[in-house]
Amino acid sequence: MMLPHLLAKESAAVVNVSSIAVYGSHRFLPTYGATKAALHSYTTALRQTYEEKKNLQIYEVYPPLVNTEFSAEIGGAAGIPASEVADELLVGLENNLFDIPVGDSKIYANAIGEAMSKLAHA
Repeated sequence: MMLPHLLAKESAAVVNVSSIAVYGSHRFLPTYGATKAALHSYTTALRQTYEEKKNLQIYEVYPPLVNTEFSAEIGGAAGIPASEVADELLVGLENNLFDIPVGDSKIYANAIGEAMSKLAHA
């Protein structure tokens, strides 16, 4: 496990690459959606577990479909460029934004944020 090594550093970060699938799975990719939802849950729990450790930051980036060789079989050519994901990730890291939605994922993240805010104030 890498965490003991990261915790021993003066400054360290974990960046988990999740997916827009965190907000809802696609019927043709149920295992993918389930594993990304599990990664999101793990990232949230990890962040809570180590929140007092100021030397370790835990981030999660949520891209939509990205145009890569990996996504070619599922229509990846229609996705956003990988460079857009990288650019938004760097902005998020620079601004200490621990949840970093990218592209269309922002729509879902904002809607969920608004719904959670309403529930908290109900």
